[in-house]
Amino acid sequence: MALVRGTPQLLVETDADGGLGFETRDGRTVRVVTRDNHAEEHATIGAPYSLRFPGFVRSLLASLVASTTASRTSNVVTVVATAHGITPGAYFVGFNFFYPGSPSLAAGWYGPIISIDSANITFTAVGANFGSESVNGGAIYTSLTDVASVVIPATQVVADANISVIGYRGGDTSSATKSIRIYLNGLNVNTNSVTTTPFVRFQTTAVLLDSGKAVGNGGFDNLSSVTEYMPSVPIGADTTLLVKASVSAASSFVYVSSIRALIT
Repeated sequence: MALVRGTPQLLVETDADGGLGFETRDGRTVRVVTRDNHAEEHATIGAPYSLRFPGFVRSLLASLVASTTASRTSNVVTVVATAHGITPGAYFVGFNFFYPGSPSLAAGWYGPIISIDSANITFTAVGANFGSESVNGGAIYTSLTDVASVVIPATQVVADANISVIGYRGGDTSSATKSIRIYLNGLNVNTNSVTTTPFVRFQTTAVLLDSGKAVGNGGFDNLSSVTEYMPSVPIGADTTLLVKASVSAASSFVYVSSIRALIT
C-alpha cells in the first residue's frame, strides 16, 4: 500500500484479483476493478463479450496443383507449383501458409510466407535441408483444415447467447468453392461459402437455446438459407469455438486476414 500525497490523502493498493483500491484517510474505501478477464462482469450486465483467437496469424490455405513438389534449404521451404493460382507479389508476405505435407515436413501451418510468384511459394520452416519431394502425395489439397480456435468461458455459455465469428476473408475469383465452417465443441453450426466474389467482411452467428442446443444456418448473418444446423451444446460449460476452411478445386485458395469472436 502506498501513500498518495494531496488533500484529501488517499492510500492506494492492488489486490490479488487485479483490483485497484483507494482508501481515504477517514477509512472509507472505493474499489475499481481492473481485471484482464472481464467474463463475469460481462455476463452479469449482459454486455457484448469479445474474444481473440489465441496465436492467430493471417492465414492462407491453397489447394495447389497435382504433382506439386517442395524442398528446404537453410530453413526456407520452396514449393514449386506451376499455375498454383495464388496472387503473386507482396500481399501475402507475412501470412502463415498451410503446407499439405511431404515425407520430410509434416502437414501444418508454417510461416511467415517470404515470397510468391506464378510458380513458387517460399516460407520459413526451421529444420534439416531436404531435396525435391512430392507434396500431399502428388494430389491437390482440398481437405477441411483448422484455422483458429478459442475456448468460450462457461459464464458466457448461457441460453439466448449469440456466438458470432467476425472477420475478413478473401480468395481467388474462380468458380471453385471457398468455404469457412464454424464449430462448437466439434459440431458444425455454420458453413459459409463463396466462389467468384470472394472478398467479404463476414459475420456468422449461432444462437444457444435453453434446451441445450445451438442453432445456425448455412451462409452469412441475416441471409435466409435452406440449411439449418442444431447440434447439442451444454449450457454453462466451457465451449470450444473452432474455425475451419477448405477449397474445392486445383489452383484455388482462401485466406483469413482478421478474425474475432463476439458473444452477445
